[in-house]
Amino acid sequence: MSLHEHKPDAWHRSLGEDAVTEAHDPATLRAIEHAARLAREYHDHGRLLDPYEAMAVACKDGHSTETLYSLARHTAATTGGHLDTILKHLEDAWPDFT
Repeated sequence: MSLHEHKPDAWHRSLGEDAVTEAHDPATLRAIEHAARLAREYHDHGRLLDPYEAMAVACKDGHSTETLYSLARHTAATTGGHLDTILKHLEDAWPDFT
């Protein structure tokens, strides 16, 4: 099964398929700011993982670390922001973690 047979989701977008989407709605703008603060905090405390690291620790100690996707998903759920837009903004700001 190839990637082209799937609907583009967050993982596929992290492979560089889409450009950063401009956010206009207030909930998404707030979510992007919140997710960016969380990403900085997790990075500074050594708790932000790239996807390969996330796979490696998924069965071990993954509960104390985050990925850009998990930060975007959490902030979208709590703020009502648009997950795809939040994730693209985080990926743009943190390319080493996409």
